[in-house]
Amino acid sequence: MRTLSFFLLLVSTNLWAQQSKEWVNSLENPEFPMFNQLNPENKLSDYLRFDLTAILDPESEFLGYIGEDYRRIHVNYNTVSRSEKTQNLYYITGQTTVFKNTCDFEGTITIEQIREFKNMYFGVDNMYKNDGIKAQGIAIGKYHFSEQHVGTFEGIMTLWWYIDKDDNIKYYDLNNHSDRYKNNQYIGIWMEYGKSASKICNWGEHRIPFSGDLDWGAGEFSVNPKYYEKGWEEFDRN
Repeated sequence: MRTLSFFLLLVSTNLWAQQSKEWVNSLENPEFPMFNQLNPENKLSDYLRFDLTAILDPESEFLGYIGEDYRRIHVNYNTVSRSEKTQNLYYITGQTTVFKNTCDFEGTITIEQIREFKNMYFGVDNMYKNDGIKAQGIAIGKYHFSEQHVGTFEGIMTLWWYIDKDDNIKYYDLNNHSDRYKNNQYIGIWMEYGKSASKICNWGEHRIPFSGDLDWGAGEFSVNPKYYEKGWEEFDRN
């Protein structure tokens, strides 16, 4: 049995070590353990039969920032495909945009752990209780994306999923009514080629990990006006 702590060995010397530790701790010790407490077993080998391509591809716009000043970064995936030889390896292509600068990137996501929830959640008033859901949980992996001529992104990611009655893996949206709903969360850094310094760069669907006072929304993500000039000026009007 391995817990998520093995990730910390990978990040202990990086700028984002502290937030990575906090993220891992939040997964192992969730705010609402009744529904989000993880079983300790890593069941990756049992879940390799499932192709995660469709649920790694975001269902909504990624929200993201780069740097300690929360400058907005747009992350778009063009293609998500699974390796034919390595079942837990996925290839990603896309673009990033910061202000008016757009860069193509390509890279990989490697799923390292699949963890099931101890107790399943069936929605408000148990509305999905009779739908035959078989399992729920998270996938945790590492990613490395390389931009053309600019820099690299690397870090850890977390994806929420469930297994339906027909044994299909689905994007977890059973609690999308909740104020803190999120999915497809990426926690990491960006490093310019040829430089040793790095910048925090996080993104995700519906919320952004460790977004501080950038996100002051209660029911949904909402931008603190003090950061409008960092590329967020149009967000609350979109």
